[in-house]
Amino acid sequence: MLYPLLFTPVYKDYVWGGNRICHHFRRKHCFGKVAESWEVSDRDDGMSIIENGPLKGKTLHELFMEEKTSLMGKDVHHERFPLLLKLIDAQENLSVQVHPDDASAKKFGGEGKSEAWVILDAAPESKIYAGLKGNSLKLEHMPTFSPQKGDVFNIPGGRLHAIGAGCLILEIQQNSNTTYRVYDWGRRRPLHLKKAKQVVLCDDTEDPRVTPKGSELIRTPHFVVEKWTLKESQEWPKLKDQWEILFCLEGENSLVPVGRSCLIPAACPPISIETSGTTLFRVYGGH
Repeated sequence: MLYPLLFTPVYKDYVWGGNRICHHFRRKHCFGKVAESWEVSDRDDGMSIIENGPLKGKTLHELFMEEKTSLMGKDVHHERFPLLLKLIDAQENLSVQVHPDDASAKKFGGEGKSEAWVILDAAPESKIYAGLKGNSLKLEHMPTFSPQKGDVFNIPGGRLHAIGAGCLILEIQQNSNTTYRVYDWGRRRPLHLKKAKQVVLCDDTEDPRVTPKGSELIRTPHFVVEKWTLKESQEWPKLKDQWEILFCLEGENSLVPVGRSCLIPAACPPISIETSGTTLFRVYGGH
């Protein structure tokens, strides 16, 4: 029988990263520059490995293939686990980039990638760049925003975007790593302008900031993100026949450590969470 699964974080040391993921969440075995922590990932370039219980040492993909129905429930039609959950620490600006949506990926290649950002912290001078005025892929044609702690940004495939320096973010995304870089702040990494022009949304001036509806922060065709504050111990209101990821933002509880993530399989039996106060983000598949 499957149970709540914890995974060993996969750290990425991209050039723009910092040290807040290690320090902010008091991570053990976390040193040096950490740009991203892949929390739940079914990707060969950053595979999650179970670190608790009888399944310790097994990869998420192995579990997906061996226990697909019990793990996925109503989402059994997927070929891999459909989402990637990560923490991002932008000590410097990330590149201006775009990802294809599902339709343009099917037409031009790559994997569709829509994502959402929950701002966990931001410096006063931090910026978010998202969208495009007209069709010229230039930074000065991008709408800019001053992110505040708690803000939620919707970045569907095709939306030109960049995370500015000073942001600490929880990112929820489709299981994809297809990225077309447009501008890189003088770092001289390769650009992908031709491919970017094939998939970018022009005249994209819609406000990417999402207004939460009660506990629901954002709902897209690919995922739903909710914020829960538990003031006392209780049985977790698990969704029927649905896997869920829980990320603990703050407060001790008996299920998932602060700053870590837990995958609850669809067929998991009822779970009691013991706490005197904790805040959790719940992520599950959209339909």
